[in-house]
Amino acid sequence: MLGYYKVDEERIKKLPENCINIEDNIYNLCCPLIIGEPLTKDLEHLYYILEIPVINIEDFEYYDESKYASLGKKVKSLSEYLKLNKEIETLEEGSLGHTLRVGRHAYELCKLIGLPKEDIKKIYIASILHDIGKIEVPKKIISKPGKLTDKEFEIMKTHSENARHILDDFLDDETLEIIIEHHERCDKSGYPKGIVPNLGAKILGIADSYDAMLSTRVYKKQKTLKATLEELVRCSLDVKNGGKGKLYDEELVRKFVSFHGYKLLSTKYNK
Repeated sequence: MLGYYKVDEERIKKLPENCINIEDNIYNLCCPLIIGEPLTKDLEHLYYILEIPVINIEDFEYYDESKYASLGKKVKSLSEYLKLNKEIETLEEGSLGHTLRVGRHAYELCKLIGLPKEDIKKIYIASILHDIGKIEVPKKIISKPGKLTDKEFEIMKTHSENARHILDDFLDDETLEIIIEHHERCDKSGYPKGIVPNLGAKILGIADSYDAMLSTRVYKKQKTLKATLEELVRCSLDVKNGGKGKLYDEELVRKFVSFHGYKLLSTKYNK
């Protein structure tokens, strides 16, 4: 199986019949990809981190299919799980891309703190699968345009642990725990366990919150970049220091915010 991205019609006719147009289904990604133009940042991260071959159309005649015939059951399975995100994101956002953007943001933060390649890969995979448990949350809750009731929110919170039985045979325990703990907070105010999250979950929590605030959802409007960065900082500071409590790891937030536009913040948060 092959995929292609932005290849002109004349060249498409020369490709194998079983090629997938990646632009039509961005989550069916886990196969060698033929490109006519450079990938977007999100797709570039996906293929690079998962070590899936990307082939320029000019080099396709030299492509050895047997070399990539066994990308592995794990990679092919990942594609199936990613497709589930399509329904989730369409219900919640009305558009696709949240999980890939969160993956990119998490990757950037991992690089900023110098994590080794294998750890980055685990956190990245957890990031692009972090909302998979929402597939078991009623659609009327996922797509509700207003604030959730207390009962509805309790149901929504189950999505973190839903990932355990959905992905248990697919992911190692460490990667799975990153997903399960991505709504835990440093002051133990999160869910599902009310504990301090592991490092991967801390990173994922920041990346997820950052993209969520910058996104329009069925239940809210997007924030500006400046407002988003200030909110992240406020949520990493004690109340006595002008914050909302230490929801996020302050050192990680400082590095992340510095990378994404620290100069936009007011002097108050620039100390």
